[in-house]
Amino acid sequence: MNTRVEFKSAAFPKYPNEDAELVNSNCWGKRLAEFVRDSLPKHGIQTEDILCEDWGWLVNVKNPDFPLWIACGVQDESSDSDEEREDEGSTSQSTPAGGSGVTQFCVFVTAEPSLIQRWFKRVDTKPAVQKVVDGLRRLFESSPDIQEATWTE
Repeated sequence: MNTRVEFKSAAFPKYPNEDAELVNSNCWGKRLAEFVRDSLPKHGIQTEDILCEDWGWLVNVKNPDFPLWIACGVQDESSDSDEEREDEGSTSQSTPAGGSGVTQFCVFVTAEPSLIQRWFKRVDTKPAVQKVVDGLRRLFESSPDIQEATWTE
């Protein structure tokens, strides 16, 4: 099951004050997490709060059987405008990551059944994870701001 997607977008730049909330300054993506949280319900997936983690941002998915969440973060902080300047040999300052340039992002879905559920294999997480993946796929396919989406396991 492909539960991870990488894509490019200029629609989710880093907030000017986002560093104050981050555990690691290079692991941002709050705007993307807010977009996922606010947009997925329109695609049949109920979301809850977002949380900052040391790897990026977590979007909780409403699920009564076990914790289910979506990870959102930056995959590559260089922007297309940075690469264009390098190609031109310019020595001017590059666009900050998440600025007006296109950034590579990564999103993946994770289920975390309890230890007891895992021991006794009482919960099959695949249907719930697949439902979230399908919702994300519909969301990203319908968004003109998402480019070059590639799904992997």
